[in-house]
Amino acid sequence: MKTITIAIYLDVENIKGLISFEDLLDDIRLKVVNEMEDVDKAVFALKKAVGDRNNLKRFRTQLSELNFTIEDAPHIANKKNRADLMISVDALEKLHVGNPEFDLFVFLTSDSDYSIVMNSLRKYNKHVWMIASERDSQKTVFKSSTDKILIIEDFTIYKDQKTPSTHYKKQTNGNKLDYIKPFTKTALDRRALAGILKVMRSYQEEKVYTTLDTNNRFRQVEQNLNLSQTKFKKFKDIYRVLFNSGLISPVNKSYHKFIINDKQQVLKFLNYVLQKK
Repeated sequence: MKTITIAIYLDVENIKGLISFEDLLDDIRLKVVNEMEDVDKAVFALKKAVGDRNNLKRFRTQLSELNFTIEDAPHIANKKNRADLMISVDALEKLHVGNPEFDLFVFLTSDSDYSIVMNSLRKYNKHVWMIASERDSQKTVFKSSTDKILIIEDFTIYKDQKTPSTHYKKQTNGNKLDYIKPFTKTALDRRALAGILKVMRSYQEEKVYTTLDTNNRFRQVEQNLNLSQTKFKKFKDIYRVLFNSGLISPVNKSYHKFIINDKQQVLKFLNYVLQKK
C-alpha cells in the first residue's frame, strides 16, 4: 500500500458562483483511494489559489481555513491576468525540483492554455486531473490532456435548499428526503450523514461496495467525529436510513455489501444536508 502526494492549483478566474473547496478536497482524496491501485492514503502537499484580488476576495476565508497559498495575479492593462502562466510555471518547477515529489497534479480551470502544462506533466508519468464545468469537460483539448475530469457543479454551494432541476437529470420522488430529515436536526447528525454521502459521491452506480471499506473512508473525512454522540450511534444505523430511502440497495441480501441506485440522488441528499442549519 502507498501514499499519493497531490498538488492542486485553483485558477479562481474560472470559478463562477460559490464552491465548497472542502468538499472538493474530500472528493479528490476519496477518488484517489478508490480508483488508484494499492493506494491507502492521499495527501495534499501543495494547495495554491491564484487570481486577481476581487475574485480571491470571494473565497479568501475558505482558502485560508484550508491552508491554501494565495497569490494575487492582477490584470495587466485591463486585459487577461497571468494566473495561467504563474500556475504553469510553478507546476513545472515542482516537477523539476522533485522535493517533495508529486504523484498527482490537479488543475481547476476552463482555460485551454493549461493543456500545454498538463500534457508536459503526463510525459513524465504524472497523473493529471482537472476540475471544469460540465460543458468544458467535453472539450477534446481537455479530454486528451488529462487522466480524469471532475465536474465543478458537483461542489456548488446553493443559497437555498433547492437544487436546479437541470443539475439532476433523473426525476426522483421528493418523499425520499423524508427518510433523512429526522437526522438533520443537530450539527453532529448532519456531519455523520454528510460524511457517508461524501464517500458515496465518489462511488459508481451498480458497482458493489462494502460497509467496512466505506466506514474506513468515512473516517478519512470525519476523523474526529464520535458516532456514539449522534442520533445514529453506529454505522449500521446510517445504512438502515439510506436503505429505507432507496438510495442504496443490499447485494444478495447481505447488508454488508451494497450498490448505489442513483448517483444524482446522492448529490441531492448531500446538498440538502449541507444546506440545513
